[in-house]
Amino acid sequence: MPRPTTLDQQWQRLMALCESESKLRREGGHLRLLKLIASDILELAGEMGYPRHRIESRDFRSLREGDHIVGIVVD
Repeated sequence: MPRPTTLDQQWQRLMALCESESKLRREGGHLRLLKLIASDILELAGEMGYPRHRIESRDFRSLREGDHIVGIVVD
């Protein structure tokens, strides 16, 4: 199996952060943890090149080639 690229790793981390944020919002409470996760999402998505409107709406999309993420959709 081919080694995951940096973009693959970033994508997996971003999806895990979004899942955690969603779960904590459903459960309610955990305000400090939610704030920390939101900050991590903002930072990571920005590093990946997502524009502010995609980050705020949590509308992250990627381009795949087989098992790898080869790019992100920014428009």
